[in-house]
Amino acid sequence: MRSRAGPLALVAAAALLTVSLFFGGNIGDSRLFWIGIFALALGFGGLAAGLAGLVPLAVPSRMGLAAFGLLVGYVCWSGVTMIWSIAPDRSWAALDRGLVYVAFAVLGLVVAALVRAPARAVAGGLAILLFGVVGWALLGKVFPSLFADGARVARLRSPIGYWNALALACAVALPLGLWAATRRSWRRELRIAGVLLIYLAVIALVLTFSRAGIVVAVVGVLLWLVLLPAVRLESFGALVVSVVPAAAVAGWASTRSGLVDDGQSFASRRADGAWFALVTLLVGGVVVALALLAERTDRRFTDEDARRSWTRRIAVAVGALVVAGVLAVSAASGGPNAWLREFRGGGEVANSGRLGTFSSNNRWEWWKEAWRVFESKPAGGKGASTFAVARLRVRKGASITNEPHNLTLQALSETGTVGFLLGAGAVVAVLLAMGAAVRRLSGEEQAAAIALAIAVPLYILHSLVDIDWDFVAVSAPVFFVGGLLVGLGGRVREAHARERPWVAALAVGCMLGAVYSLAAPWLAADRTSDAYAALADQRPAAAASAARDAVDFNPFTVEPIWVLATAYASVGDQVEAVQQFERAARLQPENPDVWVQLGEYELARCAVFPAYRALNQAYTLDPFGPAGIPGGPLDRARAYVEKRATCR
Repeated sequence: MRSRAGPLALVAAAALLTVSLFFGGNIGDSRLFWIGIFALALGFGGLAAGLAGLVPLAVPSRMGLAAFGLLVGYVCWSGVTMIWSIAPDRSWAALDRGLVYVAFAVLGLVVAALVRAPARAVAGGLAILLFGVVGWALLGKVFPSLFADGARVARLRSPIGYWNALALACAVALPLGLWAATRRSWRRELRIAGVLLIYLAVIALVLTFSRAGIVVAVVGVLLWLVLLPAVRLESFGALVVSVVPAAAVAGWASTRSGLVDDGQSFASRRADGAWFALVTLLVGGVVVALALLAERTDRRFTDEDARRSWTRRIAVAVGALVVAGVLAVSAASGGPNAWLREFRGGGEVANSGRLGTFSSNNRWEWWKEAWRVFESKPAGGKGASTFAVARLRVRKGASITNEPHNLTLQALSETGTVGFLLGAGAVVAVLLAMGAAVRRLSGEEQAAAIALAIAVPLYILHSLVDIDWDFVAVSAPVFFVGGLLVGLGGRVREAHARERPWVAALAVGCMLGAVYSLAAPWLAADRTSDAYAALADQRPAAAASAARDAVDFNPFTVEPIWVLATAYASVGDQVEAVQQFERAARLQPENPDVWVQLGEYELARCAVFPAYRALNQAYTLDPFGPAGIPGGPLDRARAYVEKRATCR
């Protein structure tokens, strides 16, 4: 059974990860629904089959079970926060995203039991996928018309859709490239492919202009060098022949305005893109030649003492260069105190100066806002995924963001102390479980597991300054890898051993419940779109019917209620329209948008006192929002109230 089910499970997982990486950026309900449905079917379906004794089942260690339990606990707690959430529809969406990530982790557990040499198979497959992602991203520089805004926005971001998330994918690719480049048992062509992956990933990484991405990439390489001393010399060789030429290409590219500056003409983009393609290919040929030369040189170091000696020399030289670089940068920029001041006070930075500044790009303010939100409700938070609404009352400027760009502070502000402890416990448990799994393995399988395992701490580290949780493209592979390694840390129970049909039925029930949780908001969004289309076609009855359907599917969202109110207003039923706007305000009273909608409608029908009350409440919740615009609806309503003028 294992030999037949294994390839099928591996192919299915590879297909799902391919879709996630190439089409699973910051996605809405539609794509999340379809990716999630297949992840749930494959993950929980395989788990149920294993519990029923139909296929082998990976039984994690106690620490692995704790990791899964705490992760599920955190996701479920996100759903529980819907009870008191200030935006329960957002909290439902957060629950669904968490369920999808749990499904990917369970799928990794299933693959660990069904596939032979699972670490090597997954590491090889993920390296190929990331090679494709990096290559496709760089094609956007050669052919700017391939991607939306390719001729206007310079920062590299496709196919994931966000430059910092793409940078994280490039950072994850580096240990996998090192793993492939240092496999002595592999054919020469495959090892050179690993070197080329490093070369292309470094170029793409620099062109994302992601400072955090570069930092975590360096951390990933250091972890590989520390954890794999046996191939340290080969790793240094692969880094030298790939990173140095890549840095040269990236440095040259940074001087071409058509490649790195926003707002350039399409002709400039296309012309510099052609030169970029030529330079990248020519230098890539040099990288291949250097890799072949390094391989021949490496064969001469057959004596282990000589290998260790050269490794120490190279490590000392690299360390000295790093220390000298840090000291030079420190002396030129004023030292740590100046860095801290710049970090705290930094706003948006242009691409050309991004890598030379310590500006936080508003993150420091967002972190302080998240902490103030947490202080207002420390136990359970304001509700999962509600930071975008909760921050409006405490923000000190008009900057826009949906998350604080720090997963720890986000968990505190949205899910409170309970959610933070569950999430932090899951992180600690999975790291310990993966460490134990890696120690159990040996040889090629251990090296592949280490290359995979490095992705998890890199994801965690990067999440402290960015919004990786929102991107299925980077989150799904990491959760899959985490589940795989947790499974490798336990034991495999063969098929027909201690069947547990009732537990299998429970797994199926959980899967069906998760499918419903994904489907209901998706159907609600679809019917809301139908309602808007009916309004545009001046069919208020059809719009009202579609809006009621949407509310039935998702009673926590306000958008279809607004559509319903607009439908009533379009036929002259002002009383019912007001009732619907007030219904939305009762549903999410801390959301300033609902008060703006109510106030603007009241003002439009010249009910100035109710309009003033609603708009003043919106201003209280968000002084920098629409109600706070000078000469806006609040000012007009106030003028009518104070002067008791006639509304026209």
